[in-house]
Parts: sequence; structure tokens; C-alpha cells
Amino acid sequence: MPSGNRMDKTREEKVKELLVLHLLKELSQEQAGELDSWRKESPENEDLFKRISDPDYLEKRHKDYLEAVSSGKKTSERKAGGLWRWFLVTAGAAAAVFLAVMLVQLSKVKMLTLHAPQKGIASVVLPDGTNVWLKSSSTITYPERFSKDSRDVSLSGEGYFEVARQEGCPFVVSCDAFSIKVLGTKFDIKSYRDENQALAAVIDGEVSIIYADSTGVEKEESMVGGDLSIFDKTSRSNTVVKSNTSIYSSWLGGVYYFESETLESILREVCRYYGYNLILADSVVKDKVLSGRLKMEDSPQAIIEAFQEFLPGHVIFESDTIIIQ
Repeated sequence: MPSGNRMDKTREEKVKELLVLHLLKELSQEQAGELDSWRKESPENEDLFKRISDPDYLEKRHKDYLEAVSSGKKTSERKAGGLWRWFLVTAGAAAAVFLAVMLVQLSKVKMLTLHAPQKGIASVVLPDGTNVWLKSSSTITYPERFSKDSRDVSLSGEGYFEVARQEGCPFVVSCDAFSIKVLGTKFDIKSYRDENQALAAVIDGEVSIIYADSTGVEKEESMVGGDLSIFDKTSRSNTVVKSNTSIYSSWLGGVYYFESETLESILREVCRYYGYNLILADSVVKDKVLSGRLKMEDSPQAIIEAFQEFLPGHVIFESDTIIIQ
């Protein structure tokens, strides 16, 4: 409440209760309406609401209070105006408890998960403005808000990232094979748990790939635009090569490019996208290396027919299963 306004004791207690419930995320619909009405009464009320909702600002006020207490002085007028004076001075020691509780509650960050369905692409804008697209059957988990020192998310499957630059606050993507650390760049990560190989393609900018080798020693290697990381999960070894990395994000436009990939790898991708099973009966044919592209909008029947024409008698399509024999 602005310093020049007076608020009766009953109203003060009500506003205090509503603010506490807001910070604890326990407001009922009716209480939220009451708090909204108070916020609209003056620009000062709205400004106070925004400040008290900011963890960094709340922490600063807590430090102000503890500093004043330790020096044996009351919190000054310039540090505690309006309702802040009420919180920090009138409430006395209870204010320290209140602020400490609020800091603990605000530190309990809710984790969110986004899953891309089969035959589809999902997208999300993260709290820092980073844009993420997920390929079918992929999942990203991220916090409701990032801390001021780090931005950590986890990925299962394949995702394309356009990371918002934030100096001094690295963005880290963790998957089952390795982690990618950046400040701001564009890259694609492919790391499915059922595949022995994981890929990271840097489209633009610079990233670091972090992993533990076969002896458990942590390694960190730098990559720039045009670099492709090929990580072998069994040997825990990583190889970085130059590549046309733009093809690794082509799925955003509905096209799947494959360049010198085995038939098994290609058909695994097709099966994952359409939700089919894959049975490998012939070890020779499955290792055949191919290059080309598939339109993801095509029907699975059309895609399989193309492989059947190229490898007659070796690719069988039965119901929801593709068989290589």
C-alpha cells in the first residue's frame, strides 16, 4: 500500500492474508478476485504486488531486515515503505519468519513436462524465452522458472533448441548420454534410450558437450556451427566431425533426411514416428547404408513400398510391424 494512504487494521490483515496465500499458490477463485481488486486500486499496489512476487527482490528485503536486526537498528523508512514497513517493522521478528517461509516456498520450483505425440511435433517457449521443438515420441522436462545462475532442462528423444542468450547463465540440456551447455545458439539433439548412438548437431553458435568416458572421467569438448557429435553409449566415446548439420533439423519442415545411414537406423526412425514395431531377421540387409529423404506427411504404406521396391523380398509390412528379412 502506498505510504500516503491509510488502511484500517482489518484491511491490513486481509491484504496480508491474500498476499501470503498468493505466494503459497493457495488462493481460491474468490480470494484471487479480492486480490485483483486491491491491485487495481492504485499503481503503487500493483507495483508492490509485482515486487513481492519476485524471489530476488524478496531475498533482498529479507537481507535488509536481518542486517537491520544485527546492527541493532530498526529497518529504515527508505527500506520499508507502506506495506513493507508493516511487514518488516510492525510485524517485528515475525517478519523474518514470514520472509524466510516465503523464500523457501518460492524456491520449491514446479517441474513441467511436455511430450510430443506420435506422428506429431510439439513446441514450447521456456521461461527464459528459449524456443524448443520436440520430434514425435520425445519429452522435455523443465522448471516453471529458471534460477538466476543456471537454466537446466532434460530431454528424452529428439529436440531442436533456439536458446535465448543470457550472459553468465548457461543453458544445459541433459539426456541419457551426455549434456550440452550453451549460452545462446541453435542445435539439435537426438538421444533415444533404445538407441546405442546419440547425436548433437550445432546449427549456429558454440556449445560444449559434457560426458563421462569409459573410465568415469568427465570430458568437455567444444563444438561450433557445422559440427556433428556422434556419441557411442557403449564405449562412452565421442567423435566430432564436420557435417551439413542443417539436415538434422529438417524434420521441423516435415522432411527426414538420412545421409549414409543403415537401413536399420532409417526404419527405426520410421517405426518410432508411426508407432510401429520393427523385427530384424537379416543382419546383412539391415546394415545396408543408404542416403535420401522421406516426407513425413506421406503414409507409412507409401514409405514402406519405396523400400520394398529398392529391396524386393527383404522388407515386409504386416499390420503394425515392419520386418527386415
